[in-house]
Amino acid sequence: MIAAVASEGAAERHALLICGAARLRGVSTRYGDELAQCLRAEGARVTTWHAAAHDVADCVGCAACRPRAGEEFAPGTLRKECVIDDDMRALYGLLDAADEVHLVCPVYFGGPTGRFKCVLDRLQPYWEWRIGPGARLDRAREVKRPAYLHVIGAGGDPFGYDALTVIVRSALGSSGFFVADVIDRIGWGQPREESEKTRFS
Repeated sequence: MIAAVASEGAAERHALLICGAARLRGVSTRYGDELAQCLRAEGARVTTWHAAAHDVADCVGCAACRPRAGEEFAPGTLRKECVIDDDMRALYGLLDAADEVHLVCPVYFGGPTGRFKCVLDRLQPYWEWRIGPGARLDRAREVKRPAYLHVIGAGGDPFGYDALTVIVRSALGSSGFFVADVIDRIGWGQPREESEKTRFS
């Protein structure tokens, strides 16, 4: 089932798989593990990054990552460094090196988990570099990389998950990616009875 959602042309590509779940042993993690196996079977080199396993602070909107007039940057630079020293530093490097990104995201009230929203907000350095008032990138010549949003949830919310899709499109779009596909996996791996949910904790 999951093999069908792996991206085409994955061979010899670096696929970054980001799991936005708030816990490490839930449905989203199990889905991500199976997705990673499928991508590797197609020949991709896969790196997995779990939001639940990392310390990521809120973006405080300080604009320290905004390019200033006269600043020089190395060729091929994708962003200016964030001044917050936490686990996002490693993720920035992984994003810079990725050929494609797979986001496995549970739905919380139509949007991402609070922990994962912090991660998405911390993509601000890319926005400043590409789009903001001090932008240095020639976007007309840029080739955006594909991102795939895998939506996980129990279902039943009458408002759906449009908010999650919009937030991810905005954050990833500002970072040099485009959402190539939204894969609806609502109901995947969910227990049949409410009493069975304790086994996922």
